[in-house]
Formats: sequence, structure tokens, C-alpha cells
Amino acid sequence: MKTIEIRGRTCHIIINGADLPTIYWGEMKNSSETIEKVLTLCEDVMCNYIVYEVEDWNADFSPWEFTLNKKMSFSGGGHKMLNWLLNECVHYCEKEYGLLGERILCGYSLAGLFSLWAFYESQAFSGVISCSGSLWFGDWISYAESHTAPQNSSVYLSLGDREEKSRDRVMATVGDCTRRQFELVGSDKNVSRHILELNNGGHFNEPEKRIAKGIRWCVK
Repeated sequence: MKTIEIRGRTCHIIINGADLPTIYWGEMKNSSETIEKVLTLCEDVMCNYIVYEVEDWNADFSPWEFTLNKKMSFSGGGHKMLNWLLNECVHYCEKEYGLLGERILCGYSLAGLFSLWAFYESQAFSGVISCSGSLWFGDWISYAESHTAPQNSSVYLSLGDREEKSRDRVMATVGDCTRRQFELVGSDKNVSRHILELNNGGHFNEPEKRIAKGIRWCVK
């Protein structure tokens, strides 16, 4: 795995073949242990990985401003993040490594929400892996209902079976929101493959296994 800086952001890169699908996977800074666990679980999956790090999780991965409660708010830095991802990261990697295969977005939790939003917003990716995505995020379903996926695309959604047991009333809507999202991609003529996979446990239960499942489904 090669680690480089692309316009101020750390990226971990594995290239296995220019024609293979490339996973653009968002993670928090210093997530090397998570990355290594996922890669071990996916060692037989043939794809490329561009793992990009963020320093401010709530800002960089929120598509718009939203206040959840007195202790947690999101400043909506997603547009800036997406601009960097497309115009700096993807552009650099495709030019530097000659990548020609499918582009697939991947993320967990708020990064899963961002990945799904970037998938709709940019129309530049052919697949998305949203694992335990924060689809409770304010007005997300209204946004998804008014957008369509890129043509001939694949959508992987997952959720833990205890995630909607959250004590926070907004976060507790994640089950209903995820099931509605699944209905939306199921009726979207541009989506050729889609799945909602349920996992055991709450939000923080074995995230690496959930990400690996998504990568396997999208690539294989």
C-alpha cells in the first residue's frame, strides 16, 4: 500500500490493474487498523483501492448543514469534499495510474451517507457502498426522492438490526429511512443491481466486516 498526499489529504493507494474497478473509500484520519482488517477480508477480491482520509468527520462528510442535538451538529462541508474527490483525487489517480475501470464509492456511517450523496450528486460513479449509512440525516429522504442514480449502476446498502434502537429519536429513524432508500433504488430504472443487507448488532458492531461485505458484493 502506497501512502501519498493529494492536495493536502492523505490517501492510501493499492493498484492491482488499470482495468479493474476502483474503490474510492472515505475514512477518518489514522484508520490504518480498520483499513488493514478490511483488506485482509477482501484479499481475494480483484480491485483497486483509493482510501482517502478526512480530519473533520462531521464537517467533511455532511452534504449540508444540520443540527442533530445540542451536542452534535454538521457544518455541511460535503460540497468541498466532493469537489476535491472529483477534481483532485479521481483526476490524479486516473492520470497517474491509467485507471479505466468502474469507479465505486464506499463509506461507513456518515461516510456512507456522503458516498450515497456523492453518487447521486456527481453522476460520476457507477456504484456505491453505503454501510450503516447515516440516512437519518436531516432531509436526506427528500433529497433522495428527488434524484436518480447514474445509468446502469449498483447500490449496496447495509444496516445493523439494532441500529434503529437508538435512544436519539432522530437516529432511531435510520431503519425506516434505510428501507425507504432501498425502495427508491429498487424503483430507479438506472439502478441495475441493488441490495439491502442486514447485519447483527448495533452501529459499531464489526464495521470492517460490513465494509468488506459491500466491497465483495459490488466487485464480485
